[in-house]
Amino acid sequence: MEPSPSFTGFTRRDFLKFLPAAGGALLLQGCNGFLPTAPSPTALPAPSPTLTHTVASQPEATQTASATPAPSETFTPVPEHPPEYLPAVDGRYAFYPLPEPQLPASASLMQALQERRSRREFRPDELPIHLITALLWAGFGVNRPDGKRTAPSAYNAQDIDIYLVTAKGLFRYDAPGHRLIPLLPDDLRPFTGTQAFVSTAPANLVYVSDYSRMNASGEECLQWSWAHSGCIAQNVYLACAAQGLATVVRSTLDRAALAERMNLNASQHITLAQTIGYPA
Repeated sequence: MEPSPSFTGFTRRDFLKFLPAAGGALLLQGCNGFLPTAPSPTALPAPSPTLTHTVASQPEATQTASATPAPSETFTPVPEHPPEYLPAVDGRYAFYPLPEPQLPASASLMQALQERRSRREFRPDELPIHLITALLWAGFGVNRPDGKRTAPSAYNAQDIDIYLVTAKGLFRYDAPGHRLIPLLPDDLRPFTGTQAFVSTAPANLVYVSDYSRMNASGEECLQWSWAHSGCIAQNVYLACAAQGLATVVRSTLDRAALAERMNLNASQHITLAQTIGYPA
């Protein structure tokens, strides 16, 4: 049988030379439908959390508009590359996302209970974001898909908001979104208590109960809010013990003066404050 005219003079050696190029062309043609034509940005690897955190879809707690500085025209809701430490409150961000909460792999409940104690001497060193995240989530974070929290509250009222007071400003922990809401650029640490160390410790948590979330009488709201705050404060104590941090919960503070500085409304009531930092 005579060969086709188009293959006249095409030898076995020529075929073998042509085969690799043909195979590569066919492979590229087959992949063309699902390979990107241009490289995409590389995502930062997510940390492997020791704790489990679940973001629930819930409305945010109300906050007076005057508490949040007006964002600039170059407003960006999420930092492009989260730094190791919190940025200052300067109006650039409407919220600051937090990483997944983590505790040391060696941490155990029994060890944390053994190490739990109140300390009143703190180094001024700033706390990195990953430590702040673990404390906030342990205190009153969302730990189930239905939006319930790490600490109990009567009738699931979830009336307590945790405010973070640092030298860089005032933040509110938005537990359903697992993020910090920047509110004020002021350093309100001196107003969080009467003890000298509150002004120089890197962080103070302020627990605020919103009575409008509780279907109860004024006396019941007062009792419930203190019980809820105590549960949250103990969670923070254990998280601090697990991470080698010092902490003390405090009731002695000028609540009226601090509430005014924080721009709280009439239904918001300060219960406790808790100082956190590296032990001195």
